[in-house]
Amino acid sequence: MPSRPLRARLTVVAVAGSVLVSTVTGCVRGEPEPTVSASVVGTPAVPESAAPAPATSPTVPASPPGGEPSLPPLAGALTVEGTASTVTGTVDRATLTAYAEMADRAVSDVNEHWTHTWPRQVTIIAPKDAAAFREQVGRADDLSQVAAITDGPVDATGRATRDRIVLNPDAFARLTPTGRQFVITHESTHVAVRSSLPGAAPLWLVEGFADHVGYAGSGRPRGELAAPLLTRVADGNGPTRLPTQGDFDPSQGEIAPNYLAAWLAVDLIARRHGEAALQRFHTASSVTESPARAEDAMDRAFVDVLDTTRAEFTKRWLAELNQLAAPK
Repeated sequence: MPSRPLRARLTVVAVAGSVLVSTVTGCVRGEPEPTVSASVVGTPAVPESAAPAPATSPTVPASPPGGEPSLPPLAGALTVEGTASTVTGTVDRATLTAYAEMADRAVSDVNEHWTHTWPRQVTIIAPKDAAAFREQVGRADDLSQVAAITDGPVDATGRATRDRIVLNPDAFARLTPTGRQFVITHESTHVAVRSSLPGAAPLWLVEGFADHVGYAGSGRPRGELAAPLLTRVADGNGPTRLPTQGDFDPSQGEIAPNYLAAWLAVDLIARRHGEAALQRFHTASSVTESPARAEDAMDRAFVDVLDTTRAEFTKRWLAELNQLAAPK
């Protein structure tokens, strides 16, 4: 059947500890300086020591809307096959192999949290330079904060087909190995959900769930991971409602704290109701129609799946944010 337009996810690598993003003056690929601000911590690729919470807020988002269905091939690209991944790029083979290993791990992590039927394979495109990245995603705007874009055609059922994760070489280089693993796991979660559910849920749930999978197994306290958001809460500038779609628009201001807010909301659902209920909630909140219909579906899912209401859940979530932000 003919494909509908591309449907890509806007995601963020929300800075929350000093283990994922190197400073501009620091070593890009080595261990981070102890005082750098860094992204949310996914499952570490290698054990890393704890680091103090950053004093500054995050700046590294990961996937705005992508480009057109027909995209040019990468000239001179190599391809490495992993167990559950295919990585094609113009970087060296060792780097492609490392990305394939991260992608294989990501698929395994996603499978632990998403039991719907999906291909359980991911495709990664790894351009060597920013020009090739822009060509692949069909974008000309400022993508300096973007670590990766997930895009692919959507079929007549509303499910994504042939999704691929396109890495931004400049932003990706600023991440530590832990940060790269987080991005690939986050984006692989989008691939899984997009290919198995028609339509989409409200954006806070989509992005919060991807972060939930990315954080799994990090072993880090929520208060440490969510430090940039909790600083705002402590200052009286925290959220008063669940994030809306506009809260994830980088042109409207800093967006990383909103991703952390969405993650903590999803995390609350998982802790109070369990992973299976979280999946049912996500499924029930996904529609092929307008965002307004998705909001309506989510309101019904709060009642039918979680036996609560959006208002009651929001009240509990905000109370937990205040508790996490309170001086210890």
